[in-house]
Amino acid sequence: MARYYFHRLPIVVPMVFRFRRSFKIIPGVRVNVSGSGASVTLGPRGLHYTVGPRGTRTTIGLPGSGVSWTSYQPYAAANGSPPPLPDVHQPPVSGSIEVSQGTVIDSAPIDELVANSTIDIAQTLAAARSRWRRYKILITMLSALFAVGALMVAGSASAVPPVAAFVLTAGVVLIVGSLAIHGRQSSTVSLEYELSAEYSSRFETLASAFHDLASCGGIWNVPLEMQEADWKRNAGASKLIRRHPISLGRDKPHLVNSNIDFLKLPLGKETFYLTPDAILVTAGRTIAAFSYQDVQFAFRNARFIEEETPPHDAIVVDQTWRYVNRKGGPDRRFNNNRQLPICLYGEIDMRSAAGVNERIQCSRGDVAERFVATLAAMSA
Repeated sequence: MARYYFHRLPIVVPMVFRFRRSFKIIPGVRVNVSGSGASVTLGPRGLHYTVGPRGTRTTIGLPGSGVSWTSYQPYAAANGSPPPLPDVHQPPVSGSIEVSQGTVIDSAPIDELVANSTIDIAQTLAAARSRWRRYKILITMLSALFAVGALMVAGSASAVPPVAAFVLTAGVVLIVGSLAIHGRQSSTVSLEYELSAEYSSRFETLASAFHDLASCGGIWNVPLEMQEADWKRNAGASKLIRRHPISLGRDKPHLVNSNIDFLKLPLGKETFYLTPDAILVTAGRTIAAFSYQDVQFAFRNARFIEEETPPHDAIVVDQTWRYVNRKGGPDRRFNNNRQLPICLYGEIDMRSAAGVNERIQCSRGDVAERFVATLAAMSA
């Protein structure tokens, strides 16, 4: 637990292949691959059960009679086309949560962030990730079927010639590998940016400020803030915070390709990506998206009592004692009393009516202030 005295100073196009192929794997199992997705058909002639990217189909018929019955069952709506985004003027999602120990500084659950996304790219990214999940389920099912078939052949009395076993194994690897490659490609969203001189200059300025922030000697995510009553035993601090060191970098979310590297901020359960036109928020397999105008960024300087070794670039503005008396001097009742530095740090708050609520602390206030200024310029 770190202790400090807080003092405020005065078009998106997924790749698609146009083809259709059908492969017979083992008797009763056929794989169908096309540009719209892949499916598996199970069952003998006259009784088929097909698992596809959009739903399942059961077909029962009498061979040679022309009489058949088909039932199609689509997946839930969440696996198909995403529902329309709600209006931006919906009631805001709660931000900071008051608990008995203090104030939790954490964004709303990712599902609420997705529901309150303010730009259409969130729908496209969500659909792509849903498509890739279905592909992985299909690949897992095929792998299990192949494993069962191999065990059945191995346990049979008739021996399989080595050449036939090699051809079968190679075919299985080829089919499953091709299906995985096709699923990954068809589920990947490509974001290609052609920025005007003005927007290119803004993003380059933001990237430069982000690089300076990432280069700070210390940078932390702050998820909890608490009032401190026992200030005598806590170096005179009026507040306590919980913080975790983080590392900033350049990266892109899963299943996203782009000609520009995004700016990545890992903040607790969520990871934020700053792009030229949007802020992407990911948690696990889910992703939300907001425009810069919909997120407010605030900077402030904070005096922090550092119990650890201060970062090399920290500005030490004062000293205090681990145990203090009412006059601010050392409490003589404690033999292990020691002096602690008071550093001037920078803090950044990110908040929105849609539920974004995060705090970053860094060892250089001037760098944090410049970063917030460049973020404000992105929403201009």
